[in-house]
Amino acid sequence: MPTERDPAARDSLTMATSSPPRISAAPAPAITPAARARPRLLVVMYANPNYHPPTVNGVRMMSERFEVQIVCRNDAGPAADWAPGVTIERVGEIITAAQAFDAPAWRKLSWYRRFVRRLGCVIAETGPALIYAYDPIGFAASIAALGPRRKDIPVVFHCHDTPALGRVRLASLQDWILRYAMRHTRDAAFTIFPSKYRAPIWLDKARDPRPPMIIPNGAARDFYPPREDEDWSALARRRWESKRVLYVGSMGAENGQPDAIRALEFLPAPVALDLIGFSTPEYRIRLSQMAAALALAGRVSIAGWVPNPERIRRAEDAAVGLVLYHAANPNWEHSGPSPNKLFEYAAWGLPVVVPDRKSFREFFADDEWVAYANPEDPASIARAIEFILADRDRYIAMSLAARRAHETKYNYEQVFAPVLERLLALAGVADDPAARCRRSSVEHQNELD
Repeated sequence: MPTERDPAARDSLTMATSSPPRISAAPAPAITPAARARPRLLVVMYANPNYHPPTVNGVRMMSERFEVQIVCRNDAGPAADWAPGVTIERVGEIITAAQAFDAPAWRKLSWYRRFVRRLGCVIAETGPALIYAYDPIGFAASIAALGPRRKDIPVVFHCHDTPALGRVRLASLQDWILRYAMRHTRDAAFTIFPSKYRAPIWLDKARDPRPPMIIPNGAARDFYPPREDEDWSALARRRWESKRVLYVGSMGAENGQPDAIRALEFLPAPVALDLIGFSTPEYRIRLSQMAAALALAGRVSIAGWVPNPERIRRAEDAAVGLVLYHAANPNWEHSGPSPNKLFEYAAWGLPVVVPDRKSFREFFADDEWVAYANPEDPASIARAIEFILADRDRYIAMSLAARRAHETKYNYEQVFAPVLERLLALAGVADDPAARCRRSSVEHQNELD
């Protein structure tokens, strides 16, 4: 379990954790020479990293080769299963999403200045070999905190979610920070984006001609580990018989839930819809009222975020997954392999319906478990669902193909491996699998002791 700094340790910081820290009277295990030799890597994210499974996956992989510390803002949010040995410092008093949205500009500036100052102190205290910034605002903070030291400490910029980039609003602190981040993008050792169509949205404005790394937001290999007695074909048959359609993730009108509900009007009665994810109670009430007005209440289940065991149960009962982002902005228009829910559906063995746009069609060109629809046309969504469910044998083949895609090409261990290689090269560390295996064995024994 990760460790976090004492709230009273420095600068009167108030820390918040998603779960209580583990307290043990036993002495800490001795640091082995191999572990001591690992370079330090500082992960910076202004948002709450607990919301981002690909970040959790990437940090876990980096922690196998680096001593990893995360510095982020102290945002309220869900729990996350961080790798053992990863330390997390959450800067400032705990802030809810509503508080952050409603805060006046001077308050937001105060929060950000404190974050940058604290980040500078952490850099001076720990002397990291490199910094991995996971969002534009965190990248800007890293560059500002480093100052002249950025020539000595490489900064990697992973732009996992591209913000709206219109004209700078003079009264918007975020816009000024983004402008600063753009101006310094060429100072990054290299950049990473989840979609090749998203990358130019940022890099063209930053005037950075270097090719980025494209890393899809895959699910961890063990996100849904198979049971020893699992018969995937039998599971696929049960799912086909269930005729349940599943949406998992943040909910809002532009995520397509109203369109998915209306799609049921074009589908036979056995087809039902489960919607689960982050949303306001008011939005869930509106969706329930819509389902009732369309006489579909008995076929629609709506819930907020649910614990992982319940998500898995619902996924095992489902037959089809949905990703229905509207092209509401360039970021969503070019989503392609960006939504991590896409690859969670693959890990569960669920065929999916995705937007019929170039970024999706080009990336998933050879994937038979993917069907396409106009996400703003309920009839089009219904046709895609009907195609997936029309033939049992074809459905089983699509389900097996989804799971196979997760196991062979889309799991995060596979897609993130090239990034890890570049990080090791930046830190001047050769990738020695034998040494990594020896170190893992020693550290595992230390944990047992």
